[in-house]
Amino acid sequence: NQRRRWASCSPATGEIRLSTRLRNVPDWVLDAVLVHELAHLHVVEHSPEFHALADRHPRQADAELFLDGYQLGLGIAEEERASGID
Repeated sequence: NQRRRWASCSPATGEIRLSTRLRNVPDWVLDAVLVHELAHLHVVEHSPEFHALADRHPRQADAELFLDGYQLGLGIAEEERASGID
């Protein structure tokens, strides 16, 4: 389980890990998280190039808002929320 992140990616191996906390999210949110992590296979840092690629998912911004609210509902501390998807 990922305690501080929703997911992470290891570009060197192509491995993507998902938090078990995502098991109850809508499919479109999970899809957006996966697209975000897949984008890391091409661009490691959160640069404009990365966001241009990850934001090709039509509901990426909606998913980020959903996850922000979901974390609040789960009672996750403010400092942990700052960790985000990766």
